[in-house]
Parts: sequence; structure tokens; C-alpha cells
Amino acid sequence: MLNTSLRIRGAVAAVCAICLVALSACGKSPSRVGENYLDSLKLRNYPVVYQMLSHQDQVDRTLEEFLTDIPMAPDVTKDWFRVVLLQTNYQLGEAKMEGADKAVVPVKVTAPDLALWERTINAKLTPTQSPESAAQKSLDTGDYPKVTYDDSIVMVKEGGEWRLFVDLAARDKIKKQHKEAVELYHKHDFDKAIAAYQELIAALDKEEATENQGLKFFYERELKEIETAKAQIPDAQAYASKLVLSDVDMKMALSRVPGIFGKITDSGDKAIDEVQMTVTYSEGTGKKKKVVYTEDHTPISTPLEFTNFTRPVLPLVPGETRSFGFKLSAPPDIQQKATPDLNISAIAFTQSQAPLPTPPPAAPAASPTAPGTGTPAGASPAGAGGAPPPLPK
Repeated sequence: MLNTSLRIRGAVAAVCAICLVALSACGKSPSRVGENYLDSLKLRNYPVVYQMLSHQDQVDRTLEEFLTDIPMAPDVTKDWFRVVLLQTNYQLGEAKMEGADKAVVPVKVTAPDLALWERTINAKLTPTQSPESAAQKSLDTGDYPKVTYDDSIVMVKEGGEWRLFVDLAARDKIKKQHKEAVELYHKHDFDKAIAAYQELIAALDKEEATENQGLKFFYERELKEIETAKAQIPDAQAYASKLVLSDVDMKMALSRVPGIFGKITDSGDKAIDEVQMTVTYSEGTGKKKKVVYTEDHTPISTPLEFTNFTRPVLPLVPGETRSFGFKLSAPPDIQQKATPDLNISAIAFTQSQAPLPTPPPAAPAASPTAPGTGTPAGASPAGAGGAPPPLPK
């Protein structure tokens, strides 16, 4: 009798517990669901996080695909994901209801300022340090630049439960547009780059979706840098004479791909993020000389965005001499018949607030040259010489 009573009480208690959990789940506010999402994200409980997405977002993205681009998470590779996530703080506000089935939960995010952090690490790097070890040390000590911005989690009610609405399909399109806009900037087509940024920012404004505000914050910051670079074009054109080209040569790489190689020195007082060079092919001489082909290259191209420490993010600084090299893209018949001339056609000053690196000591020249014989901007490459530096990929 006692055992039966205990079994009945146990069964009743279990049923009550299930009912309480069910009632708790049904009664969760949008803010509480948003908090649960971010808590689960911090704990890296990815299956739970994925199940909190709206039905359409789960249709648009498998769990495996979702893990490569998690909403409200740091946009970094898996090598940096855990440590950067641990340094990211989320403060949720009160949800704003928009009808019975939609809510917007404001979130204030404080996180490492990834692009500024990467530049800062590279600028302060010692010869005995790797970027990865220096970056990890800065995270351990809290000595890294931070950024705070407003974002939001957008909720929709499905089947009586609040779920995150991200619109992953639309976000994929916007991120693709962002990549194209960055490429336009690196091609120094500032007008098209600015128009592309304005278009994708307008797309983010058009729809309320999770993390759209955060993406808009960073895209607007990049847009401001590009707009400033455009406004500085007259100053940049005047400064180009302070960039001295030397040891310019056309050489054949081991892969039998022709390229132009040389050195560039910043003899002025400003740091440079971008240097575009134009190769102009001409035929004939004197009055009969005519341009038959041109091609543009950007041998110095400093990223706007975080690269996960996969490459040095360093501007060309005053006093620095840097080697460069690029493949030639002109058709073979043009390269064989025409004479190439190399000019610096555009530059962009550094906009970042990161400290500037100390110029490395000048490398010894490959062959001795008399003082003052460095090739100026607008030099003609000489004939093939010794082994060239590796061509850029």
C-alpha cells in the first residue's frame, strides 16, 4: 500500500513537473526567449540555438550551414570563434510588440573591435611574436579595443512559441553585395562603391530582422571611410609624387607568367592604405605614339574588414620601402609588341585609428645603384633580370 502510494505521488509529481515546464515555455516573453538564445550561444549549444530559429530560416539553412554564420555571433573563423565570443557581452532591453505575433528585442553589444584590433596587433608586433599569440595575450589581459553598438533580435510567434526571425536568404544576398562593394573600393571605383554601400544599407533598413542593425552599424562605418577617401582624392593625387618607385623590372616567374616587380617608398608624412598602379602599353614613337592597352593593379591593398590574422594588415607608413609584384593581364601580342609604362594612378590615405607600425629597416638592394637613381612614378620596366619575388595569388 505504501509502495503504491509512493508510485502514485511520484507519477503525480512528474505530471505536474511536465505541466509546469509546458506552461513556462508557453508563457516565455520575447525578451526571455532572446536571452535564452544568447545564453545558449555563449554555451555553444548550437542545436538548441538552431531550433530557436523561425521555420523559414531553418528551411533556408541546414544546421551545418548555420554553424558557418550564426546570427548575433562574432563574424570570425572557428579558430577565433570561442575566444572572441567569450569577450562579447549582450545587454537586452524590453521587447517592443508589433502586433500579436511580432516583437523586437533591443540588444546592446560590446565586443572586440575586430578590424581595429587586428591592425593594432600587427602594428605592435615584435619580431619574436606571431599575430596569433599576441592576439590571444591581448584577449587574456583585456588589452584590446572594444566597440559598443545597438542591435536587435526580431521575434515571430509560430505555433504559440516565439522564434528568431533572421531572413537568412535576404542576409546572404546582403553579405554578397557587401563583398562586391568592398571589391569596388579596392579597385578605387569610389563612386560605385559608395552607391553599392548605400544600396545594401537601404536593404537592411527595409526589413526588421535579427542582427540587421549590427550589420548596418559596421557597413556605415566602412562607408564613412570610403567617403572620406573620395573627398581626399585631390590631396592624394598631390601626395603621389612622394611615393618613389625603384628597381622596377618586368620579369618572368618560374611559372612562366610575366609580371612587374619593384619597390615603393613612402617619402612623405602620411600612411597609405591603398596604392593603385596603371600599366600603359604604347606603340610607336613621337607624334605617332599611341596607347593600345591599359591595366590597373592594386599591389598595396589594406583590408577594411577583419581577416582573422590570415595576412599582415599594415599600411605603407612614412619612411617605409616595400617590395611589390603583380601579374600582367594584357594579351600576349600586346605584351610582345607594345612598350609598357608604369604609373601610380591612385592612392588612399589610412583612415584607421590604429597605431602606425614602425617602418622595418630597408632591405639591401638586389643590385647597387647610384644615389638618386631610384625610378620615379611613371617608370618603364627594364628587361628581365634575376629571380623575381613570388607573384601574388
